[in-house]
Amino acid sequence: MALNKSSKIRLICFDLDGTLVDNTIYIWSTLHEYFGSDSIKREQAADDFRAGRISYRDWFLHDLELLKKRGATRARMLQALDQLTPTKGARETIAELSLRGYKLSLISGSLDLVLDHFFPAAPFEHVLINRIHFDDQGAIKGGRHTEFDLAGKADGLVEIAGRENLSLAECAFVGDNVNDLDVMSCAGFSVGVNIKSERVAQVVDFVNRDPDLRSILSYFPGPPA
Repeated sequence: MALNKSSKIRLICFDLDGTLVDNTIYIWSTLHEYFGSDSIKREQAADDFRAGRISYRDWFLHDLELLKKRGATRARMLQALDQLTPTKGARETIAELSLRGYKLSLISGSLDLVLDHFFPAAPFEHVLINRIHFDDQGAIKGGRHTEFDLAGKADGLVEIAGRENLSLAECAFVGDNVNDLDVMSCAGFSVGVNIKSERVAQVVDFVNRDPDLRSILSYFPGPPA
């Protein structure tokens, strides 16, 4: 049944942190830990967001300010990324899926800096992600939050499907963690890779436990003619 679902897929959408990039679960946590941001203020902002007291935009700007106060610049953030690596086989997998004729997209609560650093030439036709703005000296001067993180990832897939005139049944999602559950549930086909919670295993069509991402290629032989 699941293989029949995968045979309908024309567009494959990926998560970033923990899916395409290894040695991190959430890049925000990785950066805050690297720069030693105020953990009490971080947790308070997260609690305020979860309780609906602040918006996602407010949370995003708050965390950027915490990083800025600890001396985060573009150059220093790139140094922080040195501890991370692309997931094994990620670049090859993306390239092969593109060659096979799939449309590729990305929906993530991560940062454009991470995507551009590790996958500068990735053939993603649609990218929904948080973006940091830097001045000419590399200092943080603000940014633009994504509207499609957490539960909003599912809305992001709906948005991308609409842009491509596809049904959700023709769209797949590949992710790793509980913040992907909603989008995994609405996608026509979903794969869990490097999963961080068994709740993911309960939702996806396939759990891929091979650390080499190229092993998911067997699920995607090519879009229907």
